[in-house]
Amino acid sequence: MKTLFFVFSVQDCFKNFVALPHSLLERLAVPLQKGMFRLVFVVPEDRKKEFEKLEEYKNATPNVSIEYVYVRPRPKLTRFERVFVFFYSYLVYTGTTAVLATMGMRLNEPPGGSGRIFAPLKWLLSRTLGAMPWVRNSLVPFLFGFVFPERPFKKIFDTYRPDLIFIPNLHERYDQEASREAYLQQTARLGMALNWDHYDKYYLPFPPEHILVQSEQMQDFAHRFQKYQPSQMTLIGYPFLDFIQSGDYMQSRSEVLKDLGFPEESKYIMYIAGSMYCPDEPDVIEEMLRWADSGELGENIHFVIRPYPGGRGRDDAFDQQKFEGFAKHPRVSYQMQKFWAGMETNAAFMNIMRHADAVMAIYSTAVLPAAALDRPLLTLGFDGYKKRPLHRSVNRFAKREHFKDVIQSGGQAQPRSFAELKKILQTYLGHPETDADKRALLRTRVLGPFDGKSSERIFTAITDRLHL
Repeated sequence: MKTLFFVFSVQDCFKNFVALPHSLLERLAVPLQKGMFRLVFVVPEDRKKEFEKLEEYKNATPNVSIEYVYVRPRPKLTRFERVFVFFYSYLVYTGTTAVLATMGMRLNEPPGGSGRIFAPLKWLLSRTLGAMPWVRNSLVPFLFGFVFPERPFKKIFDTYRPDLIFIPNLHERYDQEASREAYLQQTARLGMALNWDHYDKYYLPFPPEHILVQSEQMQDFAHRFQKYQPSQMTLIGYPFLDFIQSGDYMQSRSEVLKDLGFPEESKYIMYIAGSMYCPDEPDVIEEMLRWADSGELGENIHFVIRPYPGGRGRDDAFDQQKFEGFAKHPRVSYQMQKFWAGMETNAAFMNIMRHADAVMAIYSTAVLPAAALDRPLLTLGFDGYKKRPLHRSVNRFAKREHFKDVIQSGGQAQPRSFAELKKILQTYLGHPETDADKRALLRTRVLGPFDGKSSERIFTAITDRLHL
């Protein structure tokens, strides 16, 4: 019987492969029940409780196993090991890398890789050694074995002898170690980046021979920064956007307004926060509420405030403190439910966005579903009442490669002042068709195939390689 290893290293895998109707795991259950292959989930041993849903899937589906493997996380690496990781990570250095490594993402976290002092060295590494194929393809994999002699996945590879390993979160250290073992054992590898901002971050030491890419943008990044050729990539679209295309669980506008507690004739702006990325957001919300109260945005204007969807625990706490002053405002519905926590919250989030009269997404992945739903779309190009230096300004995020495309398309407006913000909101609320052509360009560039068949394409890519 053929054996598939499926690396499940982070909870975000549920969003792409489990949480929504017609998901990849739902599709894989059919050939599993027929005994056509064996599926082995490979899961971090120290995070078992996060993946209990896989146990439910295993209990309900024949020919499924789960193996728990421990891999030392980055904070537990030795100084020498960290130096080596520094060396190979910066064989790729982009606008995204520069923001991460010289400015940082969250206000309370230092930049990665020693900050701005080593920025020239990082840039030099990428332009010299990073430009040499033998360094990327031969030297780094060779040295990796000396620096990290332990092989945490060797035992399960020797036990199961998999025919294929699916590695869906390539920039996670856990997935990289799994990819290394497959490389050493000459097991076929099929890879995927979990998020749209991964190929333009850091170098991959053990890139799978074939990858699934969600969009033309990611295809371009994988070619430019990870040196993949077109024949090594399959364009699939975003599996979590299949849900939008299907129309399952769709509500009417009246139903959404009722759930939000807004009057029937209301218009509303959905504000999706940037959390610790953007500490000055209360300034902006305060001004918009003042405009709504004075009628400058039109009549019956309301706001849905949504914390950053990808937030960590401290992000959620930060948002709670940052927005608690607005939670009881009569024009505000404050939505604290965890994004992708389950089918009910997924549907609620998408329905609110589907009927929003404008969406303000502050440099987050929420741009993707908002673009898919063709909502008038904004971000911020200024810092509220104060002007921060670039390394602490919201504008630093526009330097990331994936957001350069978003801004250049014109599909997401980037007001540079309160006056510009008010004017754009007035335009979008009064004429929602404004910039529709630019949003179409944005969808073409960043969404990939948008036909509800992304999960089906992943399923086909896996089953074809297993020769089922």
